[in-house]
Amino acid sequence: MEELDVNNYLVQQNLFDLFKIQLRKDFSSCSLPVDFINDLHADLPHLKAAVIKELDYLLKNSTQLTNLLYRIDINETQIKNYTDKNKSMGFKEILSELIIKRILQKVILKKKFSS
Repeated sequence: MEELDVNNYLVQQNLFDLFKIQLRKDFSSCSLPVDFINDLHADLPHLKAAVIKELDYLLKNSTQLTNLLYRIDINETQIKNYTDKNKSMGFKEILSELIIKRILQKVILKKKFSS
């Protein structure tokens, strides 16, 4: 997964709105709650904290977590590689960053190719 300057993209209101739409779509397609998305701010630490809170529940239900990661397109190799590069980060923080970056990447690519 290519490194994104997440904060640079999040400050673009149209991209952040599209990010929230995609996040809602991915979570709802896995029958996960989406209410938290309404209160999100275009700030990486805030987003990570919100996703980590949702991961607390998902880590207790591995089937839903697996479904979400599959839906978002994050595989075990990406998780392992990101963990190896970010040894100081906890597992939930790693997953939250990967989820945010991958969804943002999907939004950017859709926007680029729809123009």
